[in-house]
Amino acid sequence: MKIGTRKSRLAMVQTEMAAEAIKTAFPSVPIEINGYETKGDQQLNRSLAAFGSKGAFTKELETAMLEGRIDLAVHSAKDLPVELPEGLTVGAVLQRGDSRDVWVSLRKEFSEIEACRGKVIVGTGSLRRALQIRQMCNGVEIRDIRGNVPTRLKKLSEELFDGIILAAAGLKRLGYLSDACDETGCFEAEGQTFFYEILPKEQFFPAAGQGIIAVETRQHDCEDCMQAIHDEQTWQMFLAERAFLKAIGGGCNEAAAVDTAVDEEKMTVRARYAADGAHMKEISVSGTRYGDRMKDRQMAVDLGCRAAQKLQSGKVYLIGAGPGDTGLITMKGIEALKEADVVVYDHLASASLLNETKDAAEWIDAGKFAGNHRMKQSEIEQLLIEKAMAGHVVARLKGGDPFIFGRGGEEALALTAAGIDYEVIPGVSSVYSAPAYAGIPITHRGKASSFHVITGHEDPTKENSSLDYEILAREEGTLVFLMGLSRLHQISEWLIANGKDAHTPAAVVASGTTARQRCVTGELSSIAVISKKADIQPPAILVVGDVVNLNKEIDWQQARPLSGKKILVTATEIIAEPLAEKIRKLGGEPVVMSLISVRAEKIYGLKEVLVRPGKRWLVFTSRNGVRFFFEQMKKEEIDIRSLGICRIAVMGAGTRRELENWGCYADLMPEQSCSESLAKALCENVQYDEEICLFRAEEASDVLIKRLREKGFFVVDTPMYHTEKMWKKAALLKEVLEDMDAVTFCSASAVRAFAQMTEGQRFAAKNVCIGPVTAEAAEKADISIDKIAGQYDLEGLTAALCDILCRNES
Repeated sequence: MKIGTRKSRLAMVQTEMAAEAIKTAFPSVPIEINGYETKGDQQLNRSLAAFGSKGAFTKELETAMLEGRIDLAVHSAKDLPVELPEGLTVGAVLQRGDSRDVWVSLRKEFSEIEACRGKVIVGTGSLRRALQIRQMCNGVEIRDIRGNVPTRLKKLSEELFDGIILAAAGLKRLGYLSDACDETGCFEAEGQTFFYEILPKEQFFPAAGQGIIAVETRQHDCEDCMQAIHDEQTWQMFLAERAFLKAIGGGCNEAAAVDTAVDEEKMTVRARYAADGAHMKEISVSGTRYGDRMKDRQMAVDLGCRAAQKLQSGKVYLIGAGPGDTGLITMKGIEALKEADVVVYDHLASASLLNETKDAAEWIDAGKFAGNHRMKQSEIEQLLIEKAMAGHVVARLKGGDPFIFGRGGEEALALTAAGIDYEVIPGVSSVYSAPAYAGIPITHRGKASSFHVITGHEDPTKENSSLDYEILAREEGTLVFLMGLSRLHQISEWLIANGKDAHTPAAVVASGTTARQRCVTGELSSIAVISKKADIQPPAILVVGDVVNLNKEIDWQQARPLSGKKILVTATEIIAEPLAEKIRKLGGEPVVMSLISVRAEKIYGLKEVLVRPGKRWLVFTSRNGVRFFFEQMKKEEIDIRSLGICRIAVMGAGTRRELENWGCYADLMPEQSCSESLAKALCENVQYDEEICLFRAEEASDVLIKRLREKGFFVVDTPMYHTEKMWKKAALLKEVLEDMDAVTFCSASAVRAFAQMTEGQRFAAKNVCIGPVTAEAAEKADISIDKIAGQYDLEGLTAALCDILCRNES
């Protein structure tokens, strides 16, 4: 019997182990071991990743077997590609050795991996090992290392690395470590003392098949021999781990790690995988063993596939968006929104929250509000599963709290059944926040020591109400009915009929916590009529109890210039948030919907511009220009001190503040934030031997550069960024526009995007521009402007809003 193997000492030792097992079963069979040099052995200058999963250490052996030159090939199972050549199979696996990894170092101070912090140089050619060692030790430097075990130890002894990572099974089979060795210690090799630490599998997962010796044969050949040396428990581990590798589409060099544990009762597969090659996710799946060999083998394959599926699938966040005020979503909810690839949102969620998502995120409107569901609940659940299964991070954005009459529980159960990873992020509920904004505490000493939350909109398929109004009528606490506006008359009648005092104070709070909030109060017997006369519209809640009367004294929502007004903010993110904050302070509700995004231009040679001889002015016309300029300086590693001889001019207080955030201060800022004023100021302050360098948007107006060149100045115009229209917002823009009191424009590019997205849509909102350049763009786009800020900055814009909206009110 001819057995083929690689020529390395470890490969020979492992082949001798297989040969010895065969001799034990078949003493009369002569055995010949033939060594082969594989491509992976020959090309030590190539990284393991460069070979992909194409059998760098197996192809030559497999060719020899197919040509009949050898009968068997012995491999380290982790070197086997997931797909074997036609006609070949793994006939047997020997009992698994130690599957752990070992940290090996030359110096005692590096003998334990946890002590290795900072710039420790680690040698490994495995992405799996590199990612996991970085998780254990921040700041380590990874360098590629190739070669067999003695070669790697020699490189370590030459102090090319502070430590390397090797397989425990290999070290034990070569005799460097004993099977009963301690978890830490030292060993002698190549005339050198090395320190080692066996890494626990809880922290450092092995490669698929690590520690397993696999014997490859021709199909239907040597079957009796293979059966005699085969270990069934190891085979089931091998099947699970190979199924995992195959399911993720990877090979032995993949950024994947897997550990399988088998006992009499169950099998557990723990796996890690970095789909992006950088960030490892971890899962664990288990199954109860049948005690039947074939069934247990199939379960092993299924577990491996399940592990891969769970790691490749994305995650769903069930997020409570809060009651309407965008400030009432949790910080954790915002973080999840920023991470999401897909956002599935309800009508009750504020449109401003979608501005927190990344530009590439997909938005899906589930459109759930009273009487109008764009998607059925079952369709929403299936959508969440499909998007997560495709590997996406999904944000399910629901008004209020997802687990309070939000059907979040149903979605969580559907995700559980599908094996999808998910997280629930509770939200501020309208149950207590809407009354609070109306000055009604739902508990109060002496008036209500409890509150009861009831849906006023039960499942329409129910034949009878599941609510016991007799019990509700007897309750001394506050009653809060959600989604019950259409049944207000019935609810009041049923409570009174079951003993509730008809004179009990009651309130209806509509659109709670938003600029459109309205509150009417009365007695239980009359609240339905009062609400109807006031034309209260959903969403609304009914509050019943003595606490309602407290709203006459608790009036914390003081009238401010923009109270009750909803204002659309179309500016880019860097401007939108400061503007939104100013609107909030004036009592308004900003609806932030940036219609354009900014993208950095590819700039080359900024360093040459800044260090060449001569005096120069740096001119910034926007915050984005400042930000991209300094980010480019970082990319090119330009020392901030190189700006020492430069003078700086800015347009607008916001641009000046952004400059100051980067540690620089403007030498010149015109009173008016417009190109004409900036050109005039520069002409009055710049000498003709000084260069003027403009850093601004690609689409910027040519007014500034034209005026400067007319006066004979040498001007260098460097586009730092360009804008792109965010077309995915067009449908939502048209929808929210109907409910706006004003629309703000801070740039010509935002005006053009708005005009193209609304396509001539008529709306009642007032249009307010930050300055004449923006207004001119609006005029060209056939958008009528109601007000231009007198001062061309955010302060001037908010003053213009107050003027036009307050004047319109009066």
